[in-house]
Amino acid sequence: MSNRKLCLIGASSDLGLAIAQTASELAGIEVYGISRNELTTTYKKTLNIHNYETSGDKIKGFIIENDISDIIILNGFVGENNHPVEKIIKINFSIPINLIKNIDSDRNSNITYTVISSLAAAKPRKKNYVYGLSKYLLEQSIRNRESGKYIIFRAGFIKTKMTKDHKSAPFAKDPKEVAERVLGAVLSNKRRLSIRYSSFEIRLLFYAFKLIPLPVLNTIEKKIL
Repeated sequence: MSNRKLCLIGASSDLGLAIAQTASELAGIEVYGISRNELTTTYKKTLNIHNYETSGDKIKGFIIENDISDIIILNGFVGENNHPVEKIIKINFSIPINLIKNIDSDRNSNITYTVISSLAAAKPRKKNYVYGLSKYLLEQSIRNRESGKYIIFRAGFIKTKMTKDHKSAPFAKDPKEVAERVLGAVLSNKRRLSIRYSSFEIRLLFYAFKLIPLPVLNTIEKKIL
């Protein structure tokens, strides 16, 4: 395996730590981390920041200095009953896309960016329309980028600290399981834009959601969840 330098942004998240641990067990991968929280020794080198919105240049400098080849952006926030709206949009859409724009501003980078999307992006429903729309906006913004290489990773419910107060959904996965899928997508990708899923079931559900009328989907979801 050729040497890869993988940087996780939002590296202290449960999924980030699982990806770092999984990657550290493979030969030829160096794992770097950027976070607002202190990070473990799993990472070769880390950058602690106070605010993602005001640390763009510091983050870009860290990426360039360490000759990073792959970036996984893990910032995410579900919220509760579609609130607080501003925070959901900022964390799931504004911060990730602005980080990418800043890092890729010179448009001559060979970095591959992976963003974590969601089944909710298929069709934002009553219970999570703000979260779903934020992930949909992220996906569409990535699709319309004219430079860079991208992986949109569509995950189902992941059992983490962020989702512990939410009722588990069908086909829920542990961070370790999803980490293996994410890392596999990164290491095998050869396309400028690739869509990957956390499981075959989530892929089927994604397309089923797109086909089912929204009122019917809301009714089904209310009865099941």
